Amino acid sequence: MPLSQPDDASTSFRIRARGLLFLGPLLLILGLLAYQSLSGYQAARREAQITVANLADVLTYSIDCSLERIRADLDVIAAMLDAEDLAGTPSPDKRALVETNMAQSLRGFSAVMNYRAFGPNGDSVLGAGRGNPQVKVNVADRAWFQQLRNTPDRDTVLSDVLISRASGAPGIVFARPVRDADGRFVGAVNAYIDLDWFQGLIDRLDIGTDGLVTLRHRDAARLLLRRPQVTAQLNESNTGLYTLHTSTIPRAEGEFVSAIDSLTRLYAFRRLENYPLTVVVAVSRDHYLKAWRLQAGLTAIIALLLGTIQILAYHRLNRAYGETVAMAEKLRTSNLNLQRSNAELEEFAYIASHDLQTPLRNIASFSQLLERRYKPQLGSEGSEFIDFIVTNATRMSGLIQDLLAYARVSRPEQAPQPVSVADVLDRVLADLAKPVGESEAKISIAPLPTLTVSEHQLASLLMNLIENAIKYRAPDRPPEIAIAAIADQPGLWHFTVTDNGIGIDEEHWEKIFAIFQRLHNVEAYPGTGIGLALCRRIVHRWGGRIWVQSVPGRGSTFHFTVPAV
Repeated sequence: MPLSQPDDASTSFRIRARGLLFLGPLLLILGLLAYQSLSGYQAARREAQITVANLADVLTYSIDCSLERIRADLDVIAAMLDAEDLAGTPSPDKRALVETNMAQSLRGFSAVMNYRAFGPNGDSVLGAGRGNPQVKVNVADRAWFQQLRNTPDRDTVLSDVLISRASGAPGIVFARPVRDADGRFVGAVNAYIDLDWFQGLIDRLDIGTDGLVTLRHRDAARLLLRRPQVTAQLNESNTGLYTLHTSTIPRAEGEFVSAIDSLTRLYAFRRLENYPLTVVVAVSRDHYLKAWRLQAGLTAIIALLLGTIQILAYHRLNRAYGETVAMAEKLRTSNLNLQRSNAELEEFAYIASHDLQTPLRNIASFSQLLERRYKPQLGSEGSEFIDFIVTNATRMSGLIQDLLAYARVSRPEQAPQPVSVADVLDRVLADLAKPVGESEAKISIAPLPTLTVSEHQLASLLMNLIENAIKYRAPDRPPEIAIAAIADQPGLWHFTVTDNGIGIDEEHWEKIFAIFQRLHNVEAYPGTGIGLALCRRIVHRWGGRIWVQSVPGRGSTFHFTVPAV
């Protein structure tokens, strides 16, 4: 019996239909690659915005602390002088005492070039530091001196960029008046802030060659400091954010075009609360999209490779038209091999796209900046301004450590092993033995389960919650803290940490878990504002949630859930 011959039209249709079916995965892969590229762009932009926001916060805090230190130094110097000292020539003993104090204040404090004292007519009386502070100059024509002399209620003034008449170096004057017991102006003391030192500080920030940092005076947005440097623009108001600089808005973020170099940048704006200054930190598109463009280029190559393979496969199937039935099996085998190759390429594209995700910004530059800025370099004298410096240096060190801990939560770790919550809690309480004893805290612990989570993160979570319960205790009673856990839902442990402290208003129940959010000033309750944000980050990483319920004046209960497996 003769073999039936295949229908050429039917064979052609099947071949063409199969070719079109092969184009489906290509379109799907191209769509996924396009989506991944768009997601990568959005992620790069978000990370850049977070980076400039963090840098702006740190830089603003650094400048604010520097000015607070200068202000404290000037207060001490002003308290040492009287009208007779400033009206004429102070006694040798008085001069030595004041200038020694000035020199000790400047030791290790490179932000200030010198401290000086001036009489009521603007004549310099004494001084110490760099930049020829002993040279006699008169500043009666300086705007800052006139403001202090002519405005009785003016307690401090920050000048525009000036050129020192003693050294010729550019700087900013931070000054305060000296008044007698009747409130009459008898002179002034000032600090000459070294702009070159601050310029070196911002030049070391990791924001690319086109990264922008500006420090402006809120009065007409006059430029005091800029990276990249544009000396001709100092004391000018040429800025694309003029309205923002002169407003009362404390912070803002977005994108703008620089009025000086016309570059488009993502920016973070911060206004100093206690001083008439504003800070802007910004990164250019070329900088924050550099890694994304590399990833997008590799994605395009992968897409081109996949598209080429699919198109070649389609043409190969078309060329199969007219071949004999004897070649059909060979063609089918070839198609199967091609499908396997496509599957491997799809897997490669998926892995490559994930491996090329833009990594988290390394915040080591922040900690280095802060360490250099607040590393104690003064002597062992026990005066008030040294205590102030040490306190702020300690706070900054704690902030750096908390930021590092917050960032490390998302880093991959080894697979967690089952850990006893009770054992971890015992170690935490041992570490907290001193504050527990000093506060006479009473801690009750209910039976606790075993969890499969990171032991280090669990300890950090419990440490922060218990420390907060002790820190925010009521002033009229010792703290009482109760720790318990129940399995109130299938596959989920519900933990509670209850205290009898000062409590939290309901309007702040969500706010306290945001990073850098504080309800009290740091003098009353020390801390960095990161502890509860770290707790939430840890619990969310485990797949649980955390919240608080509280009655002001009676205490709070912090709840968090953890999967049982």
